[in-house]
Amino acid sequence: MHYKKFFSAAALATLLSLSNSAFSDPVGPISDEETSYYVRLQYNGEILPLFTKIDGITYKKDKTDYSPLKPSFIAGGGAFGYKMDDIRVDVEGVYSYLNKNDVKDVVFTPADTIANSLTAISGLVNVYYDIAIEDMPITPYIGVGVGAAYISTPLATAVSSQNGKFAFAGQARAGVSYDITPEIKLYAGARYFGSYGANFDKTNNDGKGELKVLYSTVGAEAGVAFNF
Repeated sequence: MHYKKFFSAAALATLLSLSNSAFSDPVGPISDEETSYYVRLQYNGEILPLFTKIDGITYKKDKTDYSPLKPSFIAGGGAFGYKMDDIRVDVEGVYSYLNKNDVKDVVFTPADTIANSLTAISGLVNVYYDIAIEDMPITPYIGVGVGAAYISTPLATAVSSQNGKFAFAGQARAGVSYDITPEIKLYAGARYFGSYGANFDKTNNDGKGELKVLYSTVGAEAGVAFNF
C-alpha cells in the first residue's frame, strides 16, 4: 500500500506545481504580444510623375505627349501610429508638389495655362506588415494606405475661387527598417502615391470640371521612427 501513497503524493505535488506556474506566469496571446505607440518623420523624394496628367490640357510636340509636370524632389511628412507584433497602423500627413515641366519646343494647349507647380496635401490611414527576421536588426516591411488629398489648381490663375479641390488618395510602399535601439528605428524604401478626382473648371462659372487632375508619383522615402 505504500506505493499507492507515494504515487498519490507525487500527483498532488505535480498539480500544485502546475497551478503555481499558471498563476505566477500567465500565458496567452496578450502577454506574448509586443505593442507600442510610435511617431515617425520622413522625407519623400518624388522621382517620377508616373501616369500624372491633367485632362483638358495637352503638352505635346507633334504626336508625342509629354507630362505637364516634373519632380520637385521636395516632399515630407509625419505620422502617429500603433504597433502590435508584426502589424502597424498609423495616421499620416504628407506634403508634396510637382513643378511645371518645361521642355524645349513643347507647348501647352491652351497656351500658358498651367501653374508653376501642383501641390498635394494628403492625410492617409496606413497598414503595414513587418517581416520579422529572428536575431536581425533589419526588418523588411510592406504597406498600403487610403485617404484624401487637397490638390491645388493646375491653372496659373484659379477660376471661380477654385484654389484647390479634395480628391481620393492612395499609396503603396515597401522598404526596410533598421533598429538603432529598441526605441529608435531608421527606415528607407520606395513609395507610390496617387490621387484622382480633383476636377477644376476651365473658365469662371462654366461648372463643367473639365480639368481632371491625376496626381501620380513614384519616389523614395527615408525617415526615423520613435517608439514609446
